[in-house]
This record gives sequence, C-alpha cells and structure tokens, in this order.
Amino acid sequence: MNLTRELVAAIDIGTLRTRAAIGRFTTDGKLEIVAVSDTLTKGVRNGVVVNIDEVAVSIRTVISSLEKSLNLRVQKIYAGISGQKINNRQVTGYRMTENGEVTQAVINSLIDEAQRYSSGPGEKVYHLVPQEFIVDGERGVNNPVGMAGRRVDASFTVISASESYELNLKRSIEKAGYELVSAFINPFVQGTGYLSKDEKEAGVILLDFGAGTTGMSLYYENKLRLATELPFGGNVISNDIREGCNIIPRHAEMVKVQCGYALSELVPDNKFAQIPEVEGWQAKEISFRNLSGIIQARLEEIIEGVNFQLEATGLLPKLGAGIVLTGGGSNMRGIDKLVSYMTGIDVRFGKPVVAIKEQLFNEQIMNTESANIIGLLINGLYAARRNKYPPGMIVSDVQEEVKKKLPLKPQGSGLKTMVSDLFGRAKEGFNGLISDEDNEIT
Repeated sequence: MNLTRELVAAIDIGTLRTRAAIGRFTTDGKLEIVAVSDTLTKGVRNGVVVNIDEVAVSIRTVISSLEKSLNLRVQKIYAGISGQKINNRQVTGYRMTENGEVTQAVINSLIDEAQRYSSGPGEKVYHLVPQEFIVDGERGVNNPVGMAGRRVDASFTVISASESYELNLKRSIEKAGYELVSAFINPFVQGTGYLSKDEKEAGVILLDFGAGTTGMSLYYENKLRLATELPFGGNVISNDIREGCNIIPRHAEMVKVQCGYALSELVPDNKFAQIPEVEGWQAKEISFRNLSGIIQARLEEIIEGVNFQLEATGLLPKLGAGIVLTGGGSNMRGIDKLVSYMTGIDVRFGKPVVAIKEQLFNEQIMNTESANIIGLLINGLYAARRNKYPPGMIVSDVQEEVKKKLPLKPQGSGLKTMVSDLFGRAKEGFNGLISDEDNEIT
C-alpha cells in the first residue's frame, strides 16, 4: 500500500505570511498534521496576488521545507482565495416532481440551475450552500430526497469570486513547480476547524483579522449564511501609525505589535515607546495613548464595515454563540472588548475545536492564527476522500527517482526485483513517520 496516498498538502498565501501543511485523517477520525512551514509573503496585496514571480518564491520556500522534513515530494496542492470581490447571493428555484416523489435528480437539477445563473461576468462559483427546501408548502426540510410531494422549492447561498483570483493563484503555484488541485474561498473554510457544531446551530460569527483582509463567516441553524471579506486588515493600521507618527514602516509594525492597544482607555498616560535613530531619522518617543488612539480609530472603521455586512443578514439578534476572533490581528490587546462594545455581542478568542492527534506543532497550530490553514487542510482532505484519494498528490522521493530511471517497457526478473526492493526501502523509510495502525481512512 502507498502510504503517501492519503496525505494532502494545503497552502495559505496570506498578505503577510505564507503557511503550508501536510496532514491526513487517522482511523479514529482525528486530524494528524505531519509537517508545517511558513515564511514571509511577497507579491500579495489585500489577499490578492499582484506579483506572480514573488508569490512563486514564497510558495516554493514553504513547500520545499515540507518536502525536506518528510523526504517526500509534493506535486499537487489545495489553496485558499481571498479578496474584496467575494460575493454572496441568495438564489431560489423550484421543480415539479415526477410520480409524486422527490428524487436526487430533482435536487441536482435545482443545484445545477443555481450554479448556472448565479455568477456574473468574470466570476466563478466556488461553493453552493443549501439553506432550505420546501416540499408542497412544508418549510424547514433539510433533506427532501424520498419525500412525497409534487413541488419542491429550494433556496441556496452561492459564494463566488473573481476568476482572476484563481488564475493568478494557479500561475503562481505552477511557476513554483506544483499543481493547484482545487481552491476554496477562505471565509468558507475558516470555521471548519474553529467552530463547533453546537455553535453553528446556535448562531455564531467568525471574524478573521488578517494583515490585508478581514474575513467574516456567519452560521445559523448549522448552515453557513455569509462568507465574505473586507479589503482592510492590520496593514492599514500599520500604515496609519507610520503616517501619524512619522516613522519608517518597520518601526510602525514593531510598535503596533509590541505596544499597541485596541482601546485607548486601557492605556496609562505615562507610558512611551522608544523609537531608535535609524538612517537619518531622529530618535523619538511615542505615547502609548496616542498610538492606541490611531489603532482604535482604524479598528472602529473595520468593525463598522463588519457590522454593515452582518446586519444585512437580519440574523444578528439570533446569534446565541457570539463572535469568535481569529487571525494575527486578533492578538491586539483589548480587541475583544472593542468588538464586543461595538457589536453588543459576546466575544471569545478562537482555537481549534476539531480533534487533532498529538503532534509536534502545537505552538504553530493551536492558536488564533491557524483558522485558514487548518480549514484548507480539512477541506482538502474531504475533497480528496470524495475522489478516493487520487494518486500522485504526494509521493516518495525514492519512488520518483526510480520512476525516472525505469525504461518504458521493463523486461526481466532482475529489474523487477530491483524496483521492488527500492520501493520496499521507500515504504520502510516512511513507516517511521506514520504508524501502521493509522494507515486507513474512515
């Protein structure tokens, strides 16, 4: 059995950092992450690829690190899409049934119609989420297949994005030497590993504060109702600090992380940040209170934008599980208090709720910043499992070298024995990474 076949690689290309991971599901349904890597991103602005060559370098850096740590070769990758041009549309339709029974063919016809007419010029539909089925006027049906009825009405949330987002992402990945298997909208996957089923049922919002974007996902009655992004994140705060305090970008980011507060009333008046002299810029002191005022003003604008999107759903009064904060920007001191004050909703910081097998990457994974990479990895594994784990996604380096050296039509028992021995060694080497009792997927 090829032990690499059940592994999947996913990559999160953020505005500030690029993160990649390789993982699989164990026999008891847990997520096992066998390798993680990250590096600074170049060539991305507000979550969108703007320089293919620079992004390709970031991709090659993190994937090469994974390959070296496991002595494997990654060939195909799942990735995420961010950007301002992520659209949510509510689509409805109906069908009359034959023989008075709702069949899967009827539901498939409704889904096909929703996908066909839901995208605008230059858009691609990525996710279609059923919201409700109505059979002969009976509302609240989740799975109507097999029910008796003459008419079926359906409503869907269709999530689409600009086609250029994926095209530029694909070109960057191919330039790095890999292949894009499939892309997911980031806000669609962020709640996968960070929100429990009970939270989704009660109603919950996940806010992901990134460097270039702020993603939001809203669930109610265990259905995704909204998945979109604002083109603002931590970078606009750093830029405001740079301009307001007249300091260089590197120092602006440093004081934001080390000295910043989301609420100025939490900061004492007698604290100052020391900015050193550099490259002709004079040394200076910046009041924590003034710094916090700049940060709070920009965060309030971002949260107002979030509120506008969420209020349009009409579901804010029904959200019993509150707001979950993720992303690097959620590490800002006092941001939970500011979000709660402006939305009137309880707030907590996110962490993985999916069952994860004990592994060596707790510090890198068990934090607020991993919602994207864990969501992409889990959804990639779901997709691979639906497709029966197609071969060639991740392979052994030894196997690849053997394949390159093999003639097109090998003849003779001696060659067959040699190849068998080499593959046996490759398998033995990989067995040290993953135990035999976990090499089946449920």
